[in-house]
Amino acid sequence: MPIEITVPRLGWSMEEGIFVGWLKADGDSVASGEPLFALESEKVTMEVESLDHGVLHIPAGAPAAGGVVTVGQLLGWILEPGEVVPAETPASPRARATAKKLGVDIANVQPREGAQRIVEADVLRNAPARTTIAARLEESFRAPHFYLHADAHVEALAALRHEHRPANYNDFLIKAIAIALVRHPRVNAYWDNGAVVSRTTQHIALAAQIGDTLYTPVIQNPAEKSLAQIARDREQALAQRSHGKDASATLSNLGPFGVDRFEAILNPPQSVIVAVGKIAKRPVVVDDQVVARLTMPISLSVDHRVVDGVPAAQFLQTLIAILESPDSTYNEWE
Repeated sequence: MPIEITVPRLGWSMEEGIFVGWLKADGDSVASGEPLFALESEKVTMEVESLDHGVLHIPAGAPAAGGVVTVGQLLGWILEPGEVVPAETPASPRARATAKKLGVDIANVQPREGAQRIVEADVLRNAPARTTIAARLEESFRAPHFYLHADAHVEALAALRHEHRPANYNDFLIKAIAIALVRHPRVNAYWDNGAVVSRTTQHIALAAQIGDTLYTPVIQNPAEKSLAQIARDREQALAQRSHGKDASATLSNLGPFGVDRFEAILNPPQSVIVAVGKIAKRPVVVDDQVVARLTMPISLSVDHRVVDGVPAAQFLQTLIAILESPDSTYNEWE
């Protein structure tokens, strides 16, 4: 069976490196553990050893010495004598790396209709749901995060929610997050291969645990919908056990489980996630007096490659204002 030779990850944060050169020639016999090529990362240059024995095949178009290569990129093959390279659809380096990480056979993956090569999204469609989520969360840890915290006073929101049952707090939050994204388009963007890409929609994902599986169903453009429609869309998405894509942000609400406050992990490629804690009466200072007020703790996790501190703070400020003054906004949406 042909064995792929791919670019390994030399460090936790490594995404690409410099291909120094082959240490064997095309057609040479290679033994397991024998150095095959040299690779340079930001921290180290090392010789990468063969994982098996056979004959080295370096395909046309393989990286030249000094070229930039991506983790998971295909460099060549180790073949048995007389064996030929399998014919398969070209795949991106990221797709190959993800397939290897998730244990997906790239030969069984088909590109989306009309596409000429396999990309990461195609691999994720073929991976078990839990491993797909794990891969995305692992990716999120490599993004430079920062966190913002604020409390919303929600007495008025609680009263309004009572009027609009069966809508729940998630429906109000989903709509409020979407409205805040409309008002702060700089936050409604994501990081893609070194560039910031703006979104034109404001879809919101809801993190939901059902059994042992975490789902992230998406409510599409809730800023334009009534609370009743958002509630219907949420229930339908949850019933379908969907893992939505193309969301601008995710809402993770652990308040119903008694969690006071927490910081959520980004859901790539989104640049923000809103974490909501338990709604409860807490001591606050009003006119130099300590009084009990119903508050909702909110934490915002942000990808610093996409959003800086001030626009992130302005987004959170807008979100808090919407939740604290619901009569001037929610009633207009029915």
